[in-house]
Amino acid sequence: MTENRLFYTAPAADWNEAMPLGNGRLGMMVYGGIGGERIQLNEETFWSGWEYPEYDNPETAAHLDEMRRLIFAGRYSEAQRLCLKYMICRGEGHHDVEAAYGSYQTAGELTVAVSAEEGGDFCRELLLDEGLARVVHGKEEREYFVSYRYNTAVVRIAGYGEVPAVKYERRGAAVIDDGREITAVGYLPLCYAVLIRREFRDGVLTLWITAATAYHDERDPMAVCRETLDAAMAAGYEAVREENRAYFASMLGRVGIELPGSGEKADTPTDRRIAEPEGDSGLAELYFNFGRYLLLCSSRGKLPANLQGFWCQDYKAPWSADFHININIQMNYWFAEIADLAELTKPFFDLIRMIAKAGEKTARVAYGCPGWVAHVVTNPWGYTSLGCHPQYGAFAAAGAWCLRHVKERWLFSRDPAVLRDFYPVIRGASEFFLAYLVRDPRTGYLVTCPASSPENSFISPEDGAPVSVCAGPTMDMSIIRELFAFNIEAAEVLGTDEEFARSLGEAMNELLPLRIGKYGGIMEWGEDFEEAEPGHRHMSQLYGLYPGDEITKSKPELFGAARRTIERRLAHGGGHTGWSRAWIINFFARLGDGEAAKDNLTALFRRSTLPNMFDNHPPFQIDGNFGGTAGIMEMLLQSHDGGIEVLPALPAEWGTGSFTGFRARGGFRVSAEWKDGRVIRCTVDGKDGESGRIRVNEEEFAFTGSFRYPG
Repeated sequence: MTENRLFYTAPAADWNEAMPLGNGRLGMMVYGGIGGERIQLNEETFWSGWEYPEYDNPETAAHLDEMRRLIFAGRYSEAQRLCLKYMICRGEGHHDVEAAYGSYQTAGELTVAVSAEEGGDFCRELLLDEGLARVVHGKEEREYFVSYRYNTAVVRIAGYGEVPAVKYERRGAAVIDDGREITAVGYLPLCYAVLIRREFRDGVLTLWITAATAYHDERDPMAVCRETLDAAMAAGYEAVREENRAYFASMLGRVGIELPGSGEKADTPTDRRIAEPEGDSGLAELYFNFGRYLLLCSSRGKLPANLQGFWCQDYKAPWSADFHININIQMNYWFAEIADLAELTKPFFDLIRMIAKAGEKTARVAYGCPGWVAHVVTNPWGYTSLGCHPQYGAFAAAGAWCLRHVKERWLFSRDPAVLRDFYPVIRGASEFFLAYLVRDPRTGYLVTCPASSPENSFISPEDGAPVSVCAGPTMDMSIIRELFAFNIEAAEVLGTDEEFARSLGEAMNELLPLRIGKYGGIMEWGEDFEEAEPGHRHMSQLYGLYPGDEITKSKPELFGAARRTIERRLAHGGGHTGWSRAWIINFFARLGDGEAAKDNLTALFRRSTLPNMFDNHPPFQIDGNFGGTAGIMEMLLQSHDGGIEVLPALPAEWGTGSFTGFRARGGFRVSAEWKDGRVIRCTVDGKDGESGRIRVNEEEFAFTGSFRYPG
């Protein structure tokens, strides 16, 4: 039995227990109450704020030389004080959530009051491969789904003779209820509209719901809503429901896994399974299916999945529920290619194009450099400026990190059109760093400076103060090496830009390399500093282990140092946020340690997973869900190190099982079955003439086009 259902025996007590539904544009959180229903609505473009051109700070460029001199002289505290004045954005930047920067926010709340039935069994469930939520209580039955094709949320409540009372509320909205439909309009300052229509016949209430804003759309939002619901209602409930079911089944059915004990605890409430995850392999299978479901629900519209996917109950969300590009949005899409959901990255790719264009001004004004740059956060208006504090906001490699996903698309598809489409963006990022890199007089290497390792600090040898600005943090160097290599490969494949590619190759040879520090781990900064917080949630120095491919088994010294880095972090309390724990799962999978990967997956369930299976930062932050899903897949298949490896990090508890349809770099599709930890069947299908290597049961095979094991 496949683990594809979240199941509960009581209504949701709060938002963290509600069930999420969505189609990438429109979403709802269903509480499943007794005696009434509460539904919190979202629409992906319900963002306050607006495009604001004055965040870039020309004082940054004017003081770069001075800041660099202090850093190279080892006067880090002085450099930090100067950076606090000049290595920041103008104004309040991304803290300006009440004004220009804005915040993602709720589209309102819908309540339906019905007569409560006393007694009777209660069940609420979320059927992942149908995109459907259901509540059953005695004679009452409710169904909920959000249609992708019709962009309509549908609620059906059956089992009552009277017409239930329906109410919609949203702060600042002008709401009109004429008995047949509820209309709500307002400003974010974007113009928005919400439309809810009632149908009541034969004791069944059906609600048809949609919403729209003027984001990148010149049409009247209410007219769009009316047109949308007209089409959905003309098709009819059964047709819309069936189309939605087929859509989710098709998208999520592309890949699958089956682990030991699959389905054995399917009738145990999901919240109880999360609280007691030990020995429940089926929970990992359910988590894998839920993660793919969440990405399908939250990334199929104009904007990519944000910090909360696109489910948000607030008007001023934690961290604005924006797009953090110093790991969080990247983590959202780690598994998209391997899970054969590449089309779900389109909104992310569109965002990359937007920030590349906006980042040209930031590069020019803030740094006096060509090309483009983006920092720690962005929003629907293309914010690319430095942050409000150099500890996190001086991370200039964030935009280049986004290009890792373009590289993955190329590696998984081998389609030169990917390179042609993105080459100007790739080149623009390279142009910036080629200009921004400076030679460290102490080492002779090219480094970024001033720079910081995302959100972390070290102890200044000068005066013992915690500081963050430095020269050549490891993550910068790893990302730039990867960017330059990708640019060189793209230029070669496309037969263009030979001279520029040569200059990148020359610079690559002079970049500060990975180094091992006094504790035996990978150094995080350009010097072997003492960490201010040894258990810090970010493990930026291990970018080359995952998601990168710079630290592999073929480099045993670095490989061993990476393990010691993780062990030291964990010994000091690391992994205390959900997304950080998810990253650790992927690290151990890359290290080939299935037991440690499983133990950290269990810790993710027990310590950082809410009753509705949302990741808990805390508060809710969806990247942990996506990172955990990526980690499960990484335990079963890897293809980053020049070939395909089947079951590279299989824990003993998962000794028998199977997976189907996983994608591998090189354009291959892989399925496998195993028993007692040994592969008993494996198939690889690829393009005719495409050659590859695969490792199965410690044996290596070369193949062309396709592969079967046993042969």
